[in-house]
Amino acid sequence: MSERLHARISVGPHLPGFAPRLAIALVGGVAALLLVPVPFAYLGLALAILGALFPATLAVWGCALVIALAQLGRVPEPTDWHPYVTLAVVHLLHVIGALSIVVEPGGVLQARVLRRPLLGWVAVQVPAQCVLVAVLIFASVRPMLLPLPGAFAAVGAVCAGALVVLVIRRR
Repeated sequence: MSERLHARISVGPHLPGFAPRLAIALVGGVAALLLVPVPFAYLGLALAILGALFPATLAVWGCALVIALAQLGRVPEPTDWHPYVTLAVVHLLHVIGALSIVVEPGGVLQARVLRRPLLGWVAVQVPAQCVLVAVLIFASVRPMLLPLPGAFAAVGAVCAGALVVLVIRRR
């Protein structure tokens, strides 16, 4: 006689595998509609939906590009919330876009798997937002010295990149 063995695997708290794709559609679509002027907002929304349905097309990064490029039409002011939200959303779209490529939509995603990418996102966002604040304040105080904020932003980007390398190597 053979006995039937029943195994039960517990994955702990989990999300459905399509959660990163849903997050792309929500974050990218809402950001495109709120941050991008109307004719291009629909392009950003379409790219977010296309990226959510077919992550291998890399349309998520196209949506992020549309959102980022929309900031070129705005006057940079330190009190304007648009640049700060744009910086956070573009980076978040990159993080969840990468997740959507590797997670099967019919599978299961353990909630603890999201911890490391989101901590990395926060670790990059804190210095990046500080650099953005400094650049916008400097640009508003000294509008005649436009190349200097760009140089300051480049130095800040190098510092933020070094921080990312340190965070990745520490893991």
